[in-house]
Amino acid sequence: MIDRSRQIALFDRYDQPAVNIAAVADCPDFVTPAKDAGIPPFARVLHAVGRASMDIPHMRLRLLEGRVSEVKNLTLSYTVIGRDQNLNFSTIPFVADFRDFLKNYLADREIARNAVELRLTPLTNRDYIFTTCLPWLRFTSIQHPMARFGDCSIPNVAIGKFGFAQGRVDFPVAVQAHHGLIDGLHVAQFIARLEEVLAEAVNDPTR
Repeated sequence: MIDRSRQIALFDRYDQPAVNIAAVADCPDFVTPAKDAGIPPFARVLHAVGRASMDIPHMRLRLLEGRVSEVKNLTLSYTVIGRDQNLNFSTIPFVADFRDFLKNYLADREIARNAVELRLTPLTNRDYIFTTCLPWLRFTSIQHPMARFGDCSIPNVAIGKFGFAQGRVDFPVAVQAHHGLIDGLHVAQFIARLEEVLAEAVNDPTR
């Protein structure tokens, strides 16, 4: 496993050890073929977040009670607009097969949209990736709430409003995570992999 003991020792002394980087992802237009196939574009993005996170080892490092672990599976938890236009949460396991992922995505999204209570999942482990979708905003930075500053090892990913030009799509993407586990280089690698995965979906949005 990756040795981050020196970085963790450094940033654990900080009141706020999270690093938060926003950038613009740019790739071929995957949105139009997804819509033509009846697929929500954010489902494609969320699946790509899962794939890119699995492919970048630092995105799978977690801290729990001072110990570092590397998760082997991922659970994707993302925000949904529910009743009365209030926030709620949908949580689904990441699976590599997009068709299976899409079925789970659509089913749980509907439950989340109609739920009365907040759908909070007990964090008994750290295999999550938290994702926020802000399709109304071309944000340039974002700060996610943290229950405890020292316990921010689950990455938060934010996705912003799509822009279209000359057969391409771009959108803001931000990653917030514990700096003891992740550096700017690894965030850049994650975003580059995210772009690659989305580009693969252009010719066959169902794969």
